Amino acid sequence: MNINNVFEVKTVDIKEVFSNNSEKCFYIPAYQRPYSWDKEKIDRTWEDIVYGLEQLQNSDDYITFLGSIITLHDTKHESISPIVRGEVPSKVMVIIDGQQRLTTLLLLIISLDNMIRQKLTKDNEKILGKLLDIIAVANKSYKSPKSYGLDNSTNYPKMIRAYDDQWATKNKEQYNSPIASFLKQYIDFSADKSNKKKLFTYSTELADKDIDSHKKIKDNANHFKKIIKIFLDRTELHQIIIAKSHLLGVEQTLLDDIKDKLDTSEDVRKIFILLLVLRFIFQRIFVADISAQKEEYAFEMFDSLNTTGEPLTAFETFKPKVVEYIKLNKYIDSNSKKYMDMVETYLSFNPKNRNSIAANLITSFALSESGQALSKKLRDQRIYLRDQYRDSQDKEGFIKNLTNVSQIYHIWNQADVENSNAVWGQVADNELIDKISNDDVALTCLQFLSKTNHTISLAVLSRFADKNPSEFVGAIKAITAFFVLWRSVRQGTAGIDNCYRKLMKEGVVTPLMRDEHGIDQQQNKVSLFNRISNQDISLQSLRVAFRHFLYKGATDNIEIHSKKVWLNRLKNFEVYNANKEVCKFLLITAFDGVVSDSNGIGCVKKARDGIANTLDRGFNYQLFESIEHIFPQSGNKENISDEKKQTLGNLTLLPKINNSSIGNKLLKDKACIFKALCSKTQEEQDKILKECGMSFHKNTKNIISESQHFPYLESLSNLDGWNDKTIEKRTENLGSIIWDKLAVEWLEFNN
Repeated sequence: MNINNVFEVKTVDIKEVFSNNSEKCFYIPAYQRPYSWDKEKIDRTWEDIVYGLEQLQNSDDYITFLGSIITLHDTKHESISPIVRGEVPSKVMVIIDGQQRLTTLLLLIISLDNMIRQKLTKDNEKILGKLLDIIAVANKSYKSPKSYGLDNSTNYPKMIRAYDDQWATKNKEQYNSPIASFLKQYIDFSADKSNKKKLFTYSTELADKDIDSHKKIKDNANHFKKIIKIFLDRTELHQIIIAKSHLLGVEQTLLDDIKDKLDTSEDVRKIFILLLVLRFIFQRIFVADISAQKEEYAFEMFDSLNTTGEPLTAFETFKPKVVEYIKLNKYIDSNSKKYMDMVETYLSFNPKNRNSIAANLITSFALSESGQALSKKLRDQRIYLRDQYRDSQDKEGFIKNLTNVSQIYHIWNQADVENSNAVWGQVADNELIDKISNDDVALTCLQFLSKTNHTISLAVLSRFADKNPSEFVGAIKAITAFFVLWRSVRQGTAGIDNCYRKLMKEGVVTPLMRDEHGIDQQQNKVSLFNRISNQDISLQSLRVAFRHFLYKGATDNIEIHSKKVWLNRLKNFEVYNANKEVCKFLLITAFDGVVSDSNGIGCVKKARDGIANTLDRGFNYQLFESIEHIFPQSGNKENISDEKKQTLGNLTLLPKINNSSIGNKLLKDKACIFKALCSKTQEEQDKILKECGMSFHKNTKNIISESQHFPYLESLSNLDGWNDKTIEKRTENLGSIIWDKLAVEWLEFNN
């Protein structure tokens, strides 16, 4: 393999970059971010140049290195849109990296060129003579001549941007982007002889989009002129530069010819200094010029070399492919644009983490769209989006599915907040909100899944985004039930992610479910769940798949197929140590709509509908911030083992502030506090606390009296006889309620 067929890497000066090939032009693809360098970066660029000029007195071969630029040589003009065939520059370099740097250099070169022209007179031109040849080099850096017809020609801006601009002759040209508009204005300005002594000022009056970038171009060009004027007053530095001008290609004889004028004419001296600065820029500023033959190679090099900037996400490099397919004139009013804008809104929500958010989004999307387990490597994601969209038979559906995944992520990432109102304020435009806003249980489930970072499930959930609300909500609950039942009886994950991947890529050919008689029953085949392969998924088939995976999908060979099997594992499992969020959700589910049951200490039973609900808190999760051990973790008692302390039966839920107040109190004191917390009136609570005979710290008493009513604590108001057996019995009691909700109601187990 000849590496030169992949990359060409050269270290070149700025003259080579811009001027040596007059027809070489630069093209900014649509996915490149707008020009945004601030004054701090402008100052730093100028300071690097001035420092380089100063160093000429110490080192004859001193150069300034400004990093790298990465371009793609578009020999077939495939990247250019819009395009007038036959009127495109002969050599077009698509900028992959370096747009900000190259744009800034053009602003500087034009600022110097304009200030030189402003000071030039006929007499000065005669005095400086051949020294002015660097202006011709500067001219070639910002404009490219193009001939057409007989004796007709025009000058193209050296750099333009996709969609906004079009290289063409007079009647078809289009230069609306900030940099192309700036260059075109200066080309026309300098061509008008009446402007010879005038200062060029970029006009933004006609700009109708990217206003901030137009303003940034104007401000930075003006800022360059200000700092150059300050530089022109540094006469001590001028002496150093003039003394070393031979290092910048100024012949000694030419210098001798103007030496007297440099001492007597301030204008001649300042023009000469500006000419030397231009010479330094073109001769002594170098970049690593990396040219790639294929786009993916260019991005691979960019990602490898990029250490300071943020690389373009795969989504940003994908957008032009969508516009290219639909065509620019149709894209503006298309559904695809609406969908792409929704994805962009999501990605813009957290700019600091945009790249990682985009990577997660595309990984989940690939699983949803085609069942592919895509890596988060940028190159892989860029190639995936490009190739899958190109080959898709339903391109609008492709974009819609990407939007669905992004909208679910948008809700998902906002779920870990204090209350639902905050969430609705952040994602008010999310179409999926309407489907779940009336089901607070589904919101609770989403918050739980978000807190446990169960993002592998998003691909499955996205497939229900276009279903009716009941199926979408049902899918949320089914995913939650599957995850909780799986993780509640094992330490590790046991390959749960592979279950989701198998469902998306392969489906389940022979799903099994054990009936109430202990006999395996084969269920209907579950077709693969990715969008390309199966447009007709259902909640019923999802439940079938989850039941099968609980039974036969784990790598640790633990089989969950009935309440009895699950309870046998749960009653001895230290769920608190294994996963606290799962433990918390188990308790929230167990306490949902229950009242105290006299059949055992701490036991509960189902109440009538609407009483003492806990699962319908939506995103208002702080009510259950802390898990409280009924018998303290650090407590010692012969008939309570360390293992049972961490099982479900020895746990309850409290807000964190109550948990810290109760701490390691004795069982009888805890029972008193639990009884007070479930009291229905303030008078009843005061009476309970008084009868307990406990001496409370004033702060603790205030916390108890100000707490909400927790009816599920009534079952813990008498803890006499609390031991391993009562803990195990309570685990089975709570577990039975949990199974009936999650397994029977949400997953349709029959036993």
